[in-house]
Amino acid sequence: MAPRLARIGAGGVAQAGRQSARALKERRMLTLLDRGDLFDVSLPLGLVCVLALASCLYTLLSIFALRRFPRENRDAAPRMAPSVTILKPLYGAEPRLADHLLTFCRQSYDGPVQILFGVHDPLDPAAAVARRIVNAVRAGEILGAPAGLTAELVIEPARHGVNGKVDNLINLSRAIAGEVVVLADSDIIVAPDYLSRLTAALEPEGVGAVTCLYRGVAMEGVWSRLCAMGVNYAFLPNVTTGLALNMAKPCVGATIALRREVLEQIGGFAPLKDQLADDFMLGALVRDLGLKVVVADFAVLHAHGERSFSDLWRQEMRWARTIRSLDPAGYFGTIVTHASGWGLLAMVFAGFAPSAALLFFAAVTCRVILHDEVDLRFPGQARPLHLTLLRDLLGFCVFWASYLPGQLYWRGQDFSLRDDGVMTPVEEERAEVAR
Repeated sequence: MAPRLARIGAGGVAQAGRQSARALKERRMLTLLDRGDLFDVSLPLGLVCVLALASCLYTLLSIFALRRFPRENRDAAPRMAPSVTILKPLYGAEPRLADHLLTFCRQSYDGPVQILFGVHDPLDPAAAVARRIVNAVRAGEILGAPAGLTAELVIEPARHGVNGKVDNLINLSRAIAGEVVVLADSDIIVAPDYLSRLTAALEPEGVGAVTCLYRGVAMEGVWSRLCAMGVNYAFLPNVTTGLALNMAKPCVGATIALRREVLEQIGGFAPLKDQLADDFMLGALVRDLGLKVVVADFAVLHAHGERSFSDLWRQEMRWARTIRSLDPAGYFGTIVTHASGWGLLAMVFAGFAPSAALLFFAAVTCRVILHDEVDLRFPGQARPLHLTLLRDLLGFCVFWASYLPGQLYWRGQDFSLRDDGVMTPVEEERAEVAR
């Protein structure tokens, strides 16, 4: 009995000692937090605080980069007005599709303009929209259209690769008549001086292509607003910062303009047929010729029609995984672009200590100032203030989720993505495994 009591007594003393040590450690942590010495508390908390501070500094750098981004020159005009062909690959019914396409018809441009609309299926809802516009152009019913405007609808089911949009472009390329070829996604909205400013930017020697940044515009509902805010307050400042640091080489599908002979030199659109990031790869092929891809000093508008959280999440994951596949190191570097997320984590890890709350407040303040700077440099829809923090935290979640295994959803299909940017339909992979 005595030995048993001794063992119990010894265990009790040991347990009491451990509890005392734990209490002492907790008191020390609270003291450090009250003094503001966050980095002495623990390695995880210290790392989170460092990332929060780094994100604040990066946000300030982004504000500076936005202020240095070239101002719009609305007087820019080409010395000559070369003939232009605009390629519009279409798929499915999009909100206000006709209104968006008509902005490309209403151009104050002196040269001939040819617009080619392309679909694979004659029953595609987009075909009916394009057909109405073609008929209106031929009847001269579009106000503000240039004198030399022509339009054509190309319905061609031929497939050349995995990327349906590029298939469409290959089919359209056979009818190109212009000296300058302009590619623009179907959800893009442009101003009447769009073609004049594009062709002017393409004139300098050594320029092989011109691309445009874009600002998001919500068509309907909270989900499209959140998606548009992601473009405006993450994509735009990240690209302008990358340009300021000579670390970004954008070429985006919102707009790409290049001379027809340059398109022929890179092999047309065929090299892009299996690429998810076809726009990025097109820019890389142009640079391989020793030519520059320049970013225009104006932004076009990108319409967002996401109607559910599922639509929003799929879109954001497709963008994130595409960028990660193209530049893994650069994408990981965007870890410092999430000031609000890191600030919130620091506050939670620190038990909502006053010093950590101050860090969170500083992070959110930096982000709000950045949002204001974006709105000043690229005017557009007023942002809903109550969604500002939610949008930042959503982007933080997308960043981490992009590292999880999963497929991409695009144009009604699930795809897997290889490290080289080539995408494969999941159904084809399953069929291969079944064989």
